[in-house]
Amino acid sequence: MFIITIPTVKPSGRGRLVAALVGALWLLPMAAANAVEPADVFADVLVAQEPASDLELSELSDADQERVNEALKTAQQHVDNENYSAAIAVYQDALTIDRNNARLYSGIGYLQILKGDFQLAVESYRQAIDRDSRNVSFRYGLAHSLYQAERYAEAADAYRAITRMAPNEANAYLGLGNMLLRLDEYGTALNALEEAARLAPNNAQVYEAIGLLYIQQERFDDALAPLQRALRIDNNRGSIHGNLAKIWLHKGRLRQAEESLRRAVGVNPRDWESHYQLALLLQDRGDDSEAFIHFEETVDGNPTFVPAQAALGVLLLEREQYIRAVISYRQIVRQFPDDAGARYNLALALWGQGRREAAVDALEQAQRLYRAQDNDTEAERAEALLDAWGVD
Repeated sequence: MFIITIPTVKPSGRGRLVAALVGALWLLPMAAANAVEPADVFADVLVAQEPASDLELSELSDADQERVNEALKTAQQHVDNENYSAAIAVYQDALTIDRNNARLYSGIGYLQILKGDFQLAVESYRQAIDRDSRNVSFRYGLAHSLYQAERYAEAADAYRAITRMAPNEANAYLGLGNMLLRLDEYGTALNALEEAARLAPNNAQVYEAIGLLYIQQERFDDALAPLQRALRIDNNRGSIHGNLAKIWLHKGRLRQAEESLRRAVGVNPRDWESHYQLALLLQDRGDDSEAFIHFEETVDGNPTFVPAQAALGVLLLEREQYIRAVISYRQIVRQFPDDAGARYNLALALWGQGRREAAVDALEQAQRLYRAQDNDTEAERAEALLDAWGVD
């Protein structure tokens, strides 16, 4: 059975590993499992964002205050049950009684973040800030919402506002540095991160972020010292091990890279990026059996990561695990409907599963795509397989 190997960012030897790794770094918001994200910064001030049952109220009548108190108790019950939409509705009802209560708006914003409604959260936190401009927690919520909404320049401005209000807030400089990295403003990002390091010399996240800044610029030698310092501060932060592996891979020190990757996934089994890099390393030295396990872990952690789905699909076909191969290739086809190789391999998996009609349809689609792409060799290969299957 001839299996089409779908092209991915995988040149041969050491270069293969580095190209796949650097290509994925900072690619999508929250995509790099080993990036120092502003989510970490937000977590440090999370307690101040949580909806509370004892918000400071404006001047209300006793009856209105009692109504708001009851509403907050009801909202908290919904939050405890993770019914955030219902909790938001109750908070909004409370606003009809106490329209100028900043913490009601911040509570709504927090719940909208939990729901993933980041654009709405931005507006809620702005309403809160309009009513209490000196509340730093509200500004962290605004910055985080803007980041999650991929409005990086505005998020940077929000973090700058915090540094002006509270010059000793190391988390604000860390968040600012991360936003500037998103904007490829390396010099000012480094300035912000160095200020964070001055304010919080024992914060591993800060030194890890500095290391990532250098990795993003492919300055691997410069990245080593801050990452090693981060590791001395917090040896149990898996992302540090994963990011150190990037350096060892670049330097061709594969034993150290493997050791770092194993530590990364040991600390955080959901670190799909490190699982993927470990799978590539193992596959590169011919250990397909263990590589298979880590490709599985990769797609379990991130089903939309096509390079891992493609690699897993090939191994599944080789093992004649056709049902799972169909799942992998259908995921690829959903994301890349014009990928002829994915449709060809999907046809093989469907045929192995005994689904003749679906297999023929997938193979004919692959053949049409090959012809449209002027790939006569693969189109003829698809034609030959159709003939072998007895298709007129």
